[in-house]
Amino acid sequence: VGVLFAVGASTLAPAQSSDGFEHTYDPGFCLHIIGYYNYFFTKNIVLEPGFGFIANNFTEQLTVGTAGARVGYEVKNTYLTLPITVQYLFDKFRVGIGPEVNYLIRTKSERYDVVNFTDFTYGLSTIVDYKFSYFRIGLNYKMSFAKTFDPATNIFDKSGKYQNLLLTFRYEL
Repeated sequence: VGVLFAVGASTLAPAQSSDGFEHTYDPGFCLHIIGYYNYFFTKNIVLEPGFGFIANNFTEQLTVGTAGARVGYEVKNTYLTLPITVQYLFDKFRVGIGPEVNYLIRTKSERYDVVNFTDFTYGLSTIVDYKFSYFRIGLNYKMSFAKTFDPATNIFDKSGKYQNLLLTFRYEL
């Protein structure tokens, strides 16, 4: 049993153009707090299911027409998350990969509301970390496979998907 605390950068990719508008996404701060359980199949293979909270921020930069007028909108999305990783232990090092499902619970933005985003997103999470005593420190990369913007309310057909790069700190009992 443990708790993960992670901080890093969050953005959407890819940038895209449509109908004279260009959408790019600047990275923002992200925070993850996840409780998890380690289930050891063998001495070296671990299944780690978890449940927690994700706050992802990014800034959408909208360039309009040939004049190149730019407008930026900060977006803060909050999710409940259910990650499951399979990990392999090399002495004190771990590497892992697995799916995760996220449910959007809140959006804060000058331009968007919660209805503008997909309720459920899913993706892939990878980890590399090192254990000392009751602590683990590492890196985590997460990539969403689901479109972040809801197609029903997305007039520009934006296909941006979340990407996170995180520095992780874990405490294990």
